[in-house]
Amino acid sequence: MIAFTYTLTTYTSLLHEMAAFFGVPVIENTFHIPDALGTGFFKVIDLGNGIEAIIYDLKLTDELLLTRKKENKEYYTLVLDETQKPGGMNVFIENEKLGIEVERNNALYLTSFLFEVDTVLHKNVSAKGMRVLLSLSWMQQYLQLKEKDEILEKYIELKTKGVWNKSVDAESKELLDEILKLEDGSLLSYQNKILRIVEKFFSWLYDKTQALEEDSGISRQDIVNAQKIESILTSEDTVIPPTINQLSKEVAMSESKLKKIFKTVYGLPPYEYFQKHRMQKARLMLLSGRYSIKDVGYTLGYSNLSNFTLAFKKAFGKLPSELTKK
Repeated sequence: MIAFTYTLTTYTSLLHEMAAFFGVPVIENTFHIPDALGTGFFKVIDLGNGIEAIIYDLKLTDELLLTRKKENKEYYTLVLDETQKPGGMNVFIENEKLGIEVERNNALYLTSFLFEVDTVLHKNVSAKGMRVLLSLSWMQQYLQLKEKDEILEKYIELKTKGVWNKSVDAESKELLDEILKLEDGSLLSYQNKILRIVEKFFSWLYDKTQALEEDSGISRQDIVNAQKIESILTSEDTVIPPTINQLSKEVAMSESKLKKIFKTVYGLPPYEYFQKHRMQKARLMLLSGRYSIKDVGYTLGYSNLSNFTLAFKKAFGKLPSELTKK
């Protein structure tokens, strides 16, 4: 196992510490994993206003343990991790093992300098992602949290209830891929894409805290079960969603309770949530220019393309052909 322990001050200093640890140079705010240990890179992006991001895309031939020591400074790290399979990465916050390795192969979550965080990447597992270093003052100003900055403390409380991460939606996945491919991208290009992910997370966080505050009868296990259902519904392998009856059997819960808990946690009934995710994926596939309308419809499980067209128009107010023409 490769074990690296650090105290985070800036990502620039961390990059140089890690490069020295791996025995490689830093060139243009980037260092590449030595061939003997695998492939990939770490790169730091200075977003201005004291905000930094570090992005990575790698596959190691040995297990990697990264330990971030806790401090008393009020800074936060927004993390987006994506691995090729569930179980490829484990996360521990204050020695509490979190569910990313069980529920899904990607997650978007927030950690505080007040907590020690251990991240374990297993060998021969491809992983990519980013971390954004955020100060409380920046979040209050940029995200307009001045009147509701207790949301950050509520997030820490949510961790104990099982809601510690947000699944990475289709748009965020696409943004991450674009960020990783920006070899000589302008600062504005990085800012637009990274800050869009930041905004999406905090919008989700605010909605989540509001929803859970209104429902005092939900347990941690209920939320874990809802996360499991959400993972099934948004699986890359899922084309046609399981029935409510099938989903209820997955978590040993009555159908009525499952629908109530899922809507409380995710804001929509299970099928509507699935359909929203599916239409987001359809939109991104069409915008990429790599797929025809027919390809997208069939890929997403529509045997009748007119049904796909109607579903797309219901979701976005326009036909797929209008989007591709634009």
